[in-house]
Amino acid sequence: MLTMNKVIARKSNQGFTLIELMIAVAIIGILAAIAYPSYRDFVRRGHQTEAQGQIMEFAAALEAHKAKNFSYSGASVSALAPTLNSNPHYSTNLALSNGNQGFTITASPSSALMSGMPTLTLDSTGSASWD
Repeated sequence: MLTMNKVIARKSNQGFTLIELMIAVAIIGILAAIAYPSYRDFVRRGHQTEAQGQIMEFAAALEAHKAKNFSYSGASVSALAPTLNSNPHYSTNLALSNGNQGFTITASPSSALMSGMPTLTLDSTGSASWD
């Protein structure tokens, strides 16, 4: 005859059933399906914000260049903004205008992660595309 202690001991040694395991896997799958897109969007916005900061630093370096040389002539992304130039998520272009007295900085998404993100622009008047 089985006593109550033996029944409890035998029941506790059985482990998880297949249905319990499948429910746990389904719950984890649902949580991952919700969390991953949010995480990816967070990372993309972080890279975009980093590029915006690098563009602002480049604009400040351009203004310092103009103060020394009285124009933006001779300025380049690689010389004045090496961190922006080596950004793996954006490719940057500098366009001079008004007889080298104006500029437009354009940063286009260049990595697969950043596809669908907007192109960032900043010009010498302070007009930015992310405002």
